[in-house]
Amino acid sequence: MKIEDIDIYNLPIWACAIVDEISEKCKKELKNSPEYSRILKESDELLFKYPFISALIDRDEIEEPMKLSVKKARALSRFLALDADREDYERIQLYLMGCRHTLEMLLLLEIL
Repeated sequence: MKIEDIDIYNLPIWACAIVDEISEKCKKELKNSPEYSRILKESDELLFKYPFISALIDRDEIEEPMKLSVKKARALSRFLALDADREDYERIQLYLMGCRHTLEMLLLLEIL
């Protein structure tokens, strides 16, 4: 089996558990980052202050148009920017953890 033959959208239960565990380790390591913690804190504050943002991101059924004030539109814009930053941090951390795991495997296999 080649790595490109793995269907990431149809993983067995054990593989999903591994992905979940790695994701949790990633978030745990990122909590030591002051910048990542600041992003989470500010995002949580915006969600608490502006409940309509939660309705939008949770894909709640919206049945009528929303009228957003400039203040609310700025809050939504800020939240989306913070969320993109959070995802970037998580993506980079996962990449770095993968590099670390690869290096550990290479050392165990005595390839390096």
